Amino acid sequence: MMRSRIIAGLALSVVAAGLAVAGPAAPARAAACSGATGVTVVVDFGSLGGGIKTGCASGDPATGLAALRGAGFTTTGTQKWGPAFVCRIDGKPGAADEPCVNTPPSSAYWSYWHADRGGSWSYSNLGATAYDPKAGTVEGWAFGSGGRPGISPPAKPSAPKPSPSAKPASPRPEVSPARPTPGATGTPGGVAGSSAVPSASPVPVAVTSSPVGVATEVVSPVVAEVDAQRGGGFTGVAVAGVIIAVLAGLGVWTARRRRLDGS
Repeated sequence: MMRSRIIAGLALSVVAAGLAVAGPAAPARAAACSGATGVTVVVDFGSLGGGIKTGCASGDPATGLAALRGAGFTTTGTQKWGPAFVCRIDGKPGAADEPCVNTPPSSAYWSYWHADRGGSWSYSNLGATAYDPKAGTVEGWAFGSGGRPGISPPAKPSAPKPSPSAKPASPRPEVSPARPTPGATGTPGGVAGSSAVPSASPVPVAVTSSPVGVATEVVSPVVAEVDAQRGGGFTGVAVAGVIIAVLAGLGVWTARRRRLDGS
């Protein structure tokens, strides 16, 4: 009787220890790609334990298998099909449950899914080495009988806030043109404020008519003026000489008259 109680107590201790090691399922990791580049990968371990994990494969992975590995997960293929058929992710299921020699049963295998950010899961018709995920999309893996991952694809990344637009520069005040100084007359093309000086009246130019082909003689106003001055001087001298001659003759006549009267 005592022996049976001891065995029962040991069994309960082993069960409790096993429950403590397994613990609750780990929560999903929020590690989706933050921008429009890269491929987000969601892995749902389901009944294997480990919860749902999310990772980001940066850049533009060429295949789904490259995206899975680029997001930080390890993979193991089957002996028959090689790495093209994913049999284990992060070592699960263990070798005791799945030897990964041939294709796993349809009730316990890793199903492969695709989705857009914020969209819904679609079952993949291609293997992980044949599918090329687009940058900004989501890859999903779920262990079980072919069910989709236990969480929805991550939402679209929030658009970056627009930078505040630069304030437009305030318009410069218009500068009115300076008013001219009273009394100053502006001349087009000349210096502002300068007084206009009336030009002297043009001196008429004497032009002698000449037949065609003969150079026209132009008398300079200055030469004509000099000639006029010279002619005037000559006339004055002649008049003065006449007056002197008349006075001299009058004096001679007066002297003779006196002589005659005295005799």
